[in-house]
Amino acid sequence: FIFSNGFANNLFWRGVLSRSSIDFPLYDYPTSGSQISLSGQVTLPYSKWFIKDVDFSDAPDQVKYKWVEYYKFKFTASWYTKLAGKDRKHALVLNARMGWGFLGHYNNAIGTAPFERFYLGGSGLTGFALDGREIIALRGYDDGILSPSTGASAIAKYTLELRYPLSLNPSAMIYCLAFAEAGNSWDSFRKFDPFTMKRSAGIGVRIFLPM
Repeated sequence: FIFSNGFANNLFWRGVLSRSSIDFPLYDYPTSGSQISLSGQVTLPYSKWFIKDVDFSDAPDQVKYKWVEYYKFKFTASWYTKLAGKDRKHALVLNARMGWGFLGHYNNAIGTAPFERFYLGGSGLTGFALDGREIIALRGYDDGILSPSTGASAIAKYTLELRYPLSLNPSAMIYCLAFAEAGNSWDSFRKFDPFTMKRSAGIGVRIFLPM
């Protein structure tokens, strides 16, 4: 981590606007509708408003990040379209998803905080972290390999999944799928390019168990 001894206080406000029109719950094989979400997470600009006696351009990291300051915005959208099948048990469904995320800073002398950053690649199940990082899955790659080692401040991801149910029993829902997805991340918003992507494709089976 950027420093090994010290304290960092991450006090933020988060707000979310979301809309859902899917016909079944998310983990119950939706066949139509959409989900759209816009979220914002912000701290106060402590270095601008309250801390006047510190030269942050020459301060150690323990001082720069004692009060973590940033603003973070995310947009995600998902659409479900039934392509074939008379009923839900035989519905061939196309799921299209996209997501963008941005992490910014108030003070150029401090720069982007080492907290709340994005890490792209892998299963998205990598375990415990103390720095508030967001781990974003991208199949076909190792965990976090598509982001800088210190995390990214801008990210984009797009997914297409073609799904067909094998069992919609609530005790063991199973469906097969084919997927194509693409994503990338950047250490600066200025480098953000939503069309320069790392890509993957494959097939699989998804199983939900009532644990």
